[in-house]
Amino acid sequence: MLYLDLILRLFSALFAGALIGVTRERIHKPAGLRTHALICVGAAFITVLSTTAFVTPEHGDPGRVAAQIVSGIGFLGAGTILKKGLSVRGLTTAATLWVTAAVGMGFGAGEYLLSAIVTGFALAIVLFLKKIELFIGGSSLPRVIIIADNSEDLLSDISNWFRDNVIVVESINVESDEDNISVLVEISKNDVIKAKQLMVGLIEIKGVRNAEVR
Repeated sequence: MLYLDLILRLFSALFAGALIGVTRERIHKPAGLRTHALICVGAAFITVLSTTAFVTPEHGDPGRVAAQIVSGIGFLGAGTILKKGLSVRGLTTAATLWVTAAVGMGFGAGEYLLSAIVTGFALAIVLFLKKIELFIGGSSLPRVIIIADNSEDLLSDISNWFRDNVIVVESINVESDEDNISVLVEISKNDVIKAKQLMVGLIEIKGVRNAEVR
């Protein structure tokens, strides 16, 4: 009977991790279904071991091994965060991995109800809060983020591209180092479709490494 309960804990963690992961998989994020499922069932298994195999009635701390999951998942999540100049990507993925590990620990500890509730919260956040976030931030301007070689002439070429294509520029912010520049250009909402359609021309400018509309 004990083994049936432990297997149920692991299976529940696997299922919950897969549910969270599939929401990331469908939008092609770097950590998808398999990653989240593995993290969740792995966290559950470590928690099970720490509360059973590594502890006896006479001695041992059931939370000692499981506690290392929290710090360990931090390193894994940090690997999904990428900073390109003015743009930071992967924070939501890192947070999702962290919550997935927490859900796995909950199932591993036998807290089925609480873990299921947190899984539901995670799914709601990933699936629905993005739409609310976009609605609340609807007044913000679309941005063109450009990564390019550090050159004054190149900055001029980029400015000319916006002018020649009649794309209204609301603001420009530039960060630079010895070799690279990151240019964040806020444009009019009326021009966002045009900018996406003409983005190939911007990327073809000599010295521009990457450009995208957000």
